Order: sequence, then structure tokens, then C-alpha cells
Amino acid sequence: MMLLLVKAKAQDVKLDSVALNINQYGLKTAQSNLFVHFDKNIYTNNDQVWFSGYLLKTITNLDQYHTLYLSLINNSDSSVVIQDKFLIEKGFVFGALSLPDSLPGGSYRFVANTNIKKDNQPDGEFLQPITIKSTTVNPLTTNISIFKAYDEQSKNGTALLKILSSDNRFVENAEIKYQIGKDKQTLLTGSAKSSIIGELMINFPADKITADNNQLNISIKKGKDIRHIKFNLPVRNRSNYQIQFYPEGGYLVDHLTSKVGYEIKDLEGTAIKATGVLYENDMVIDTLRSNSTGLGSFSICPKPSKKYYVKLLGREQKSISNDLPAALKYGTVLTAGTAIAENDFRLHLEANNNQKVHVLVHNFADVFLHTNLILAANKTQNIRFKLDSVPIGLNAVTILDSNYRPMTERIFFAHYDQLNQTDLYTDKNEYSTRDQVNLKLNITGKNKAPLTALISVSCTQANRISVANNQNIIDYFYLQQHLKSLPNRPMGLKYVDQDYLNDVLLVKTWSRYKWPAAEVLNRKAALSSFEYHGKITRRKKPLVSPVGLTTIAGENLNFLDTDSTGRFNIPYDHLLIKEPKIPVWLGMVTDKSDLYSLDINNPQEELAKYIVQQHFELPNTRAEVMNSGTQSITSAAGIKLKEVVITKNNQNTDYAKRTYNKCGDYVCRYNILNCPNHIADAGNSSPVTGKTYSDGKGSKITYQGCLEAERKPNITILKGINLPKEFYISDITNKNEPINFSTVYWNYQVMINGETPISFNTGDLTGPFKIIVQGVTDGGVVYGEKEIMVRSK
Repeated sequence: MMLLLVKAKAQDVKLDSVALNINQYGLKTAQSNLFVHFDKNIYTNNDQVWFSGYLLKTITNLDQYHTLYLSLINNSDSSVVIQDKFLIEKGFVFGALSLPDSLPGGSYRFVANTNIKKDNQPDGEFLQPITIKSTTVNPLTTNISIFKAYDEQSKNGTALLKILSSDNRFVENAEIKYQIGKDKQTLLTGSAKSSIIGELMINFPADKITADNNQLNISIKKGKDIRHIKFNLPVRNRSNYQIQFYPEGGYLVDHLTSKVGYEIKDLEGTAIKATGVLYENDMVIDTLRSNSTGLGSFSICPKPSKKYYVKLLGREQKSISNDLPAALKYGTVLTAGTAIAENDFRLHLEANNNQKVHVLVHNFADVFLHTNLILAANKTQNIRFKLDSVPIGLNAVTILDSNYRPMTERIFFAHYDQLNQTDLYTDKNEYSTRDQVNLKLNITGKNKAPLTALISVSCTQANRISVANNQNIIDYFYLQQHLKSLPNRPMGLKYVDQDYLNDVLLVKTWSRYKWPAAEVLNRKAALSSFEYHGKITRRKKPLVSPVGLTTIAGENLNFLDTDSTGRFNIPYDHLLIKEPKIPVWLGMVTDKSDLYSLDINNPQEELAKYIVQQHFELPNTRAEVMNSGTQSITSAAGIKLKEVVITKNNQNTDYAKRTYNKCGDYVCRYNILNCPNHIADAGNSSPVTGKTYSDGKGSKITYQGCLEAERKPNITILKGINLPKEFYISDITNKNEPINFSTVYWNYQVMINGETPISFNTGDLTGPFKIIVQGVTDGGVVYGEKEIMVRSK
């Protein structure tokens, strides 16, 4: 029997209540959706970072979003390395920043937040993992391993920490602090000093170590040098692998055939390609094989009183059973041939008893389709949903019982064929150094109709883009923001692979079935903003009349008054600066400033405290194959902390340390002031006040000196909000000036309306370069990429 569901109004009060509950759930869980396109995700410690940000969804009026807070976090210890602010205007933000020379190499992440807070929590967060390759050598080299996994007498395990200097000498008497635990679950803390041979034995209660508290965090200090490391302690009596099962729709039901998705990982979260055997009691009934993403599926018709479990094939896995979830005695199963839908979505329902059900199609915020069905026992009901009223992207079919309680659910991707497409053509595939690249762009939507788009375009060395850390706006908007952590796809783009999407939507959406166990309270969220606000007192007492204030941000001069009690807020437009080094001066308009005290908050400090408290796990993008003959991929006694290895750049790019004054100003060897092409050049020197230099654009500029001033009693220094910065275009005709940018082109804002030409030049670096296009259209988001080759002339 084929049913065609059409949009209709709720037919009873209870269904109205369910729809209202879903709507309120959507409002409560709604968050701003922010995506930031960075020019690359592998940087050096003196690199330039370019980015464009897009507000894809808002929870309040667009004009309330005015500041992007960008933080760079060191993943080794969650320390905040850089914080800066950029102007959000009409939902777009464009910016650039320079990474400090002093950054050690390693794993970092950019954290971007809007100024909006929801219920006093930051809203609209975006994370971008990056790698920094640095010439700054950390003088402390560490290694940690398991010296003894378990001692029968003491019931302890022992971890061995070794500390060496950069020239391989023992580091003795280093101050060491350690903690065992995750998040707020702290099992053990301690402190000690390294031995004469630079070692420390750290004992841990092996019987108490679980997957929730097995992280060993160590801080090492020797003089001014500090090193932070993390290490996962082994958990006793646990398989080296974990397998989880996800019955399609939510539950297994006796006597009904169901599809079961599964995911196999090791203890570090690495996807495992493995083979296993499915048992019914002691009888083998099927063989399972996960793919390279660790995912797979099988079909099963459970029988009452039978036990079902899977054993992975491996030397140490023979005695380890992985139980399937117990089957329900009565219930309904749902089967979809594919979760990728175009204009309609088809599925099959089957129950093992007669029952009335309610069928809803929704996106956890709004209900689009619904109907009622009578299911006959052990008879399949075929359903086809017409998706005209359903939006593109992830949606859900939820089956409710006669009492309107959720029984089974399936996530699917609607209108997959309507994803926007980017046509990206270059005049040729290979270019020489200092050559012109001619690019043509066209964005199309449904039925290949041209779309108006606003995009950002980058062209950077392919070896500066890690596939593991690369994020694209389509995957993020339609998948990642809803499903969070996704299995790695070695080829990069996830949305283009329907087999991958079907696997992911079978296992990664299963937990969404938890809605709505209880009615959501109809309470409006409290919205506020990260902004400068403060209070002025006179002789430590509240004011009785307003006091005037002035802000000076370069040429941006503004005035404001406190209220009668001395409280004030600084509007964001008072903080706009054209150059990133310009401070904002806040002063009181009074000749008796010594009688007053000014206290002001720093919104970035508030945000930093929040960020460092958040649990962050690096995306694990590795994949392994389990050897069915040898189970132990890495024995517990041989686990070692992985160190960042810095390799020599094969394009001979000079990353030497630059010379500059306390304001960060410098002159390159070609007499150009603050030359973007020679940030890392060892031939740079500090500029001289009153001397004339080139600005790199054909004009001359007289250096006015470092304008950094001492803080005056009536002056408070604030950090301004940066305006967009234009990308430096090198002069390819100047043969004396090397062009060694890894990013040869960046345009933060290109309007596309039909076929649009773009031209830019290559530099002196050779090898593959990748052109990436990301942005928004009047019909959704868009992404495109193309690789070109640059060869020496």
C-alpha cells in the first residue's frame, strides 16, 4: 500500500501539543550558526591569517550582531594565545591577523564567537583546528610511556616521564605538576621534581582508572621554560576496541527484521576497519566487515530468549563479546532503502501487533507533514512522503504510538539534488612562477538556475591545507552543526559521497531519538552581549550626577556620558580602528580625574575564562586496519606520546625571525615599511623616526615613530574592533623582491551574478596550489575547489 502524505493541519489537541512541544524545543535549542573561512589551516609562527565569516542563522535581529571575538587556543594546555575583535556588518565579518614569532609548533584551534550571549552563555561558536609549524624550538623535550601497567601487590600502575633538553641532555630538578582525570572528574593530583637523569615515575590507581578519568595532564617548568602534555592511561580489563550498535529507528523488535548500523573504534577514537562474527547464542549467523571509516551495517530478525553478540576477529578478542541491545517484545521497526532523498522519501513500517500510529515529518523545530496509520501485525506498510513543504537538509520521520509517545525515528537528507553547485574554470591547469591565473566562476542552484552569491576566494599552497582539519561551508551547514563529530572521509568533502552519508545518518543521528522526554518549558531565552561596560566612583562613593567620557580610536573620536550612578556602556562603533596596532583611549572629561576611580570589564577576559573551561577533543582522523591474526595494534607497554615533527620546507620559504620595534614596525631589505612580503625576513630592521620609506605601492611615507604611550592616570587603554584589511598584492615585475607567500590570493568579498571573471598572480613558490571558494547565495550556501600546478620558468 502506497500513501502520499501532504501537509495538513493538526486534527486533535494532543497532536497540536506535540507540534507545540517540538516548536518550543527548537526555540530552546536554537543557536546562531557561524562559519569562518580561513585561507588555510597550516600556518607558521610568523604567518598572516586571512578569514571571512558568515552568519548563516541568527537568534535575534541581525543588527544586534556587531563583533566577532577570535581566540587562538593552544591545544596542549588550553591557554589563550591570541584574542582579537573584528566588525560584523550585515552578517559578514572580514579580517586578518599576524601570528607571533614566539609561537611553538603544535596543535592549535581558532575559536570564533559573536558578541551575542544566550542565557549568559556565548552563542554562535565556530571552531577551526589548525597546525602551526614553527622555528621556535621548545627547550624541553618530553616522552611518556607506561613503565608498568599493573602491580599485583600495590594495585597500581606506573607511568614513566622523561625530560630532555633540546640538545638531548637530562633535565634535572624540573618542577612537575600532574593531574589524573577528565573535566571535573579528578582522581589524583601531585607534584614532584625530575631526577638527576630527568625522569619521574608517576604511580596511578590502576583499578580506579576508567574511560571517564584516564587522562594524565602534566605541566613541566624549568626556569622560564614550560611544557604541557596529555596522555591517556590504560583502562584495565577493557578491549582495545569498542563497537557500538545502532538499530535503524531506535530499537530491535522480536520477530521483525531490522537493519543495524555499527561503528568500530579503538580507545583513541581511531576508526577501525575490522572483521567480526555475529552470534545467536553460540551459533554464528553472519560475518561483519566495517569500512575505512569504521562503519558498517547488517540485518537481523531477533528471536525471543536468544542472545545476540559480536566478536571481532583477533588474537585477544576471542573472549570479548559485544552485546547487541535487547529486543522489545512488541514494537515497530522502520526501514529506509536510502536516507538521501530528492523530491520524495520512502520507507517501510512493520509492527508485530495491531496498533494505531501517528507519523510526523519535522526538523526538531517545525512539523511539516503528519498523518495517522493503522498497522496490521506482521504486514509491511510502504510510505512515500512528498517533500514539497520540507526544507533542504536534515529532517526526521518520527512514529508516535496511539498515546503520542515516540516509538521510532529516522533522519534523512531532503532535496539532496538541490544543493548549490560551483562551476570553477581556469584558463589552464599549469602556470609558471609570476604568471597570471584567469579564473571564471558561476554559481547555480535548482535546475541549474544562476544564483547571486557573495563569496570569499583563496588560492594557497596545497601542502598548507590539511584534509583532516579542512572544513567546508556545505558540510558544516547541513551536517556538522547538527551531528557534531563526523567520521573522517580521506577524500575530503563529505556531502558529495552518498554512501558515506547513508552510513553516517544511520549511526550518528540515532541519539536524536531522545526528543522530547518531557515538555519543554515555555521560557524565553535571555539575550545579552559581550561589551565593555563599567562604573565610575568619586572617592569610592557612587556618583550623584553623570560624568562625561571620551574615546579616541585613531581618527575615531567619540563622547558619551555615564548615568547618574556612574555606570556606562561603550557602543561598539566607538571602538572601530583602521589599523590593528592602534589602541583605544578611554578618558574622563574632568580636570579632577584624581578624585575619580574607573572600573571597567574586559569582555575578552570573560570569554577566555569560558573557552578554557570547555572540553575539547581533537578530531581523530586516523584510520587503522585490525589484523585478524595479531590483535594488539599498540601494546600498552609501548604507548608513547606523539611529538610534533617540524620538517624542512621543500619550497625553501624563509621563516627566520624578524626584527622590529616595540610597536611591531619593521623595514625590509628593500626599504618598504611593514612589508607584508617579508614578515619573516632576517634582513629586516627597525624603522627610524623621521626617515622616509616606501609603502610598497609606489608612494613614500615618513615614519612618525612608535606612538605607544605610557598610560596616563586619566587614560584607560582598551582594545579596538578591527575593520577589514585588504590583501597585499605583490609586484611581479620587481625581480629583486622575492614573493614567497604561501597564500598567493585572498579576496574576502566577491559578488557573483552569472559568470564572473577573477584574475590573480602566482608568486615564486612552486608546486600544487588549491583554489577554494566558499560563501552564501540567495538560495543557500556554496562551496567549490580546484587545484592548479605552478612550475619554475
